Amino acid sequence: MTLSIAEALKVYPRETLTRRPTPLDHLPQLSEELGVEFYIKRDDLTDLALGGDKPRKLEYEIAKARADGADMIVTCGSSQSNHARLTTAATLKLGLDCSLVLSRDQHKAFQGNLLSVVLMGPDIRFVETADHWDLESQALELCEELRSQGRRPYYIPVSGTTPLSCLGYVEAGLELSQQIEGEKLEFDAIYTPFGTGGIFSALLLTLRAEGITSALQGISVNRETATCLENLEEWWAAISNLLNREEDGQRGEYAIHDEFIGQEYGHATDEGLDAILLMAQREGIFLDPVYSGKVFAGALAHIEEGRWIKGDRILMVHSGGVPALFAYQDEIWDHLKKRGQIPSEW
Repeated sequence: MTLSIAEALKVYPRETLTRRPTPLDHLPQLSEELGVEFYIKRDDLTDLALGGDKPRKLEYEIAKARADGADMIVTCGSSQSNHARLTTAATLKLGLDCSLVLSRDQHKAFQGNLLSVVLMGPDIRFVETADHWDLESQALELCEELRSQGRRPYYIPVSGTTPLSCLGYVEAGLELSQQIEGEKLEFDAIYTPFGTGGIFSALLLTLRAEGITSALQGISVNRETATCLENLEEWWAAISNLLNREEDGQRGEYAIHDEFIGQEYGHATDEGLDAILLMAQREGIFLDPVYSGKVFAGALAHIEEGRWIKGDRILMVHSGGVPALFAYQDEIWDHLKKRGQIPSEW
């Protein structure tokens, strides 16, 4: 007999890095303006080191690291990596050391995530690279160096997405399903970021297993749709295997959109910045230029197209990343000037 997802999760050890559940909030001012009922799942409000999605993932990954006898975590990312910030905080909370391999990129300013990371004091190695997704070889070389010194490092890849860490968003899917059922809600669409694809894949599998049929909309922040779909297949198979479920489970309605990326990963688009301004000025909620701003921009574009109409309920999963706002201060200032929101006397 196939175990329920909740029962299957119990097999895997998990550390506790954040309180849950995170809020599921209706946004009345925004709903009135957009003509749809707009809700937000506040995973920016996880309570580890300024919040975000990573603690859910790290709870499973670091539990395995400790079970394997690791005494430190090694990971990598961009200079403004949310994952680096939250991995560093998680290791401190659990009594482990941390080494980071970060790209020396255009946002390497002592601001936002980098400032937060430096305050926490991990070992940081900066690397010249055109793409922070290519840092794995340097991170693995660092692991070998540390082993030669008698350390026991555990490597977590860029963004922290592994089959095991996806279980954090399987659990989040169960949490969201309970909130939807408890509040007797039905959503026409649920918007999530699609970076590596772990959040989207885990939520899609879990929500379908729990009978939630809302159309899942993934907004890509870095890859073309074809590559995202390949990642979905990879994560779907891996999560199904961990949970001892058949891979041919129903997926229902879903789509992945790559037209909101901009020039590249991390590029602050006009549409994304407009979305950040709208959310801030209507609801006092901050989004970021890399992930959540683009997710909201995608939802806004679809509402404008008439894909969702008056009376529809739309949910956006806010995965965090807000500290990056401060590293994009120049782009935001220029955008505010362009939109006429900076007084000339300033």
